[in-house]
This record gives sequence, C-alpha cells and structure tokens, in this order.
Amino acid sequence: MLLRKKKAQQLHFFVSIGSGLNQIPLIREANDLGLHVIGVDANVSAPGFYQCDLKIQESIENYNAIYKKLLELLVDGEIHGIMTKSYGMAIMTASYLNERFKVSFLPFSMSDCFVNKTRMRTVLAEHNIRMPRSIPPAQRSRPDRIPPDTFPVIIKPVYGHAKTDVRMARDQAEMKKILGNPSLSSANCIIEKFVDGDEIIAAGLVHQGKYYLVELTDKKTSFPPYFIDILHTAPSKHLDLSGTIEGIGQSVADAFGIVTSPLIMEFVIDSEGNPYLIEAVPEFGGEFIPDVLIPASANYNIIRESIKSMTGLGFRPPQPPKHRKAVVVRYVTGRDGILASCNPEGPRHVQGTIFSRIFKEIGSQVIDPVTNHDRIGVVVAEADTVEDALALTDEAALKFNIRIK
Repeated sequence: MLLRKKKAQQLHFFVSIGSGLNQIPLIREANDLGLHVIGVDANVSAPGFYQCDLKIQESIENYNAIYKKLLELLVDGEIHGIMTKSYGMAIMTASYLNERFKVSFLPFSMSDCFVNKTRMRTVLAEHNIRMPRSIPPAQRSRPDRIPPDTFPVIIKPVYGHAKTDVRMARDQAEMKKILGNPSLSSANCIIEKFVDGDEIIAAGLVHQGKYYLVELTDKKTSFPPYFIDILHTAPSKHLDLSGTIEGIGQSVADAFGIVTSPLIMEFVIDSEGNPYLIEAVPEFGGEFIPDVLIPASANYNIIRESIKSMTGLGFRPPQPPKHRKAVVVRYVTGRDGILASCNPEGPRHVQGTIFSRIFKEIGSQVIDPVTNHDRIGVVVAEADTVEDALALTDEAALKFNIRIK
C-alpha cells in the first residue's frame, strides 16, 4: 500500500522593509490579516522584530542582499506583498523586491524618481501636472540674473526628507547666502517660485491602477526660513477640491506606472483655488496621518486596505463617512536647551485625546526646530469641530509638563 505524504501548507509571507517603531502599525495589520511577516532591519533590536515571524538583519538599502536572504527563507511559502512605512531608498527596495517576486507595485525603473526630486519634476512636467515654476539652472548659478519679481523662492535639496535644508530666499542676497551652504549648492538643489497659499496633504491609494482619495488635511508649518510641520487638521476646508485632487492623483499614478500602492501628495492652493503639486510619493506618509488621523476622521484603515490591495485579500475602497469627526495632529516644539523633565502620560487624561507621544529622552538636547526631527512630541485629538479639536490639543500639549533647562 502506498502512503501519500501530506503536502505542507504553503505560507503566505508579507515583507516589511524596516522594522522600527514607525513600522509597527504596518506589521500589526499584516499579522491581523493572517499573513506571516518577515521583518527587515539593520538593527537587531528593532522593536518591530518582536511582532514578526521571521527577521532579516540587513540594511533596507541593500535590496540585492535582502533578495538573496528571502530566497533562502522561502521553503514552504511564497511572498504575497512587500511594503514599507518608510521613504526614499526603502521605496526603491520595495519596488525592486516586488518586481523580482512578481507582485504589483511600482516599476523599479521609476522608483528613483521618488528619491531624486529633479527626475520627479521632469516626469510630472511631461504629464502636464501643475507645479511651482522652476528656476532654470543657468539662473541658479547666477542669482544676480534672477529678476527681483521672481522672489521669494524656495530652495530645497535634490535628495532629502523631513524638510531638511528647505529654505526660503526673499531676494538675491538671501539666495546667494543660502547657496553658499555646501548641501545646497546650485548644482544639487531645486529652486522654485514660492506659491503663497494654503497647504494641504492628500492621502490616498492606488488599487489596480486606479487612484482613490481617502482624506484631505490642512497643514500648517513654522515660519520661514524653516518649514517644519506643526499642525494637521481634518476635515480640510478645501474638500470642494476633492474631485480635482482625485484627477491629479490618477495622473500621478499613470505617470509613474503605479499599480498598487499608497500615495501621498502635498499641494499649495493659491488665492484663485488652483492646486500646485509640491511632492508626490508612493508611501503612507508620516505625521501620524495614516495610522491615527485617517481611521478617526474617515473611518478607514488605509494601511490595512493597502495590504489587502497588494495581497489580493479583498480590497475595500474608501467611502464618504456618514459622520465625519474633526481630528487635529499637533506637534510640540521647544527652545534651545536640555529636556529636563516631562510627563508622557499627561495628555491621555484630556478627554478627546486619541494619541500622544514624546519623541525625546530626558537629558537629550532640544533646539528651536530646523527639521521635523527636532520636534519634542505630538498629541492627536478628535471632536465635533476643528475648533474644538484644536482647543483639546492645546490643553493636551500642556499636560506633557515639558521643562527645558
């Protein structure tokens, strides 16, 4: 008599590129969907590893090495999706690996557009997507040749994130001074005409090539010369632009060949109501928008639905919420000094607070913020109106009892 060996059950793997604190919402959602998670991180003690089934200790930038290690692990299973909650090179790594494992995402040949802002602008311009006017290279190296009515301008590095080295120049003299910084020489920066108006963030996702807008939020930053995210509020006062923004999102997806991915876009709305695209990236975005604000304001789990879209687990498109909650994300900053004390649990005692976190440890240096990394903490609150939610975040932030000496 012949006995047939029972075939081993094939495991469905999901790979998280990065396993740090910010990746945990992504890892947790994949776990909840019944996927076996493989975490990747250079840090052997990355907190997300503790929620992964398997781990690969490797820099998230070394996509060839990650690919070889993944092949070694895939004995009784196959990869159904590879995503990240990070940015830049992590997107390129996810793109490379998804392409090798034949999972729909973003063509690897286009992925460096989201690292190199010059190439991104080129692609967007080819598809007639409205952006702030760019100052040509010939004028960048000779600020004295730029007409005075061109100013103010925004200067930002070709490669960068978290608003690092983004500056405003109000005249030729300021531009010369800023370009004297080696990290912002005329050869490695982008210079754009400043568009005065409201800033908004459009959070959405692409499913099988179709773009879905999930939420619009209003954004406030610190005063120039630095542009630090201080406040995000939903619902946006520019909800009437939803149809226009959705059309731009579809154009961006088509331009870069995005098939399945979250997509974050930043806009400035001028005085005539025209949206200017500042940046578009195939990622979830930060600022606690995907994991805290959107579930509360739009009643939609964008992280879970993005995973379901990629892995074929029954994607559910966003629907207009029946009762839209107002949600505010407020960041806490401080003056130069040392963080002497604070109460991380304080804001949670304010009714309406749904999230809070201190970013810095006691004894660490605090500075007047130059980049988003210099912020001290965050509070998120919900209420029936934006005004009420703003008041709650004011109260909750004070409950941190931050003392700087």
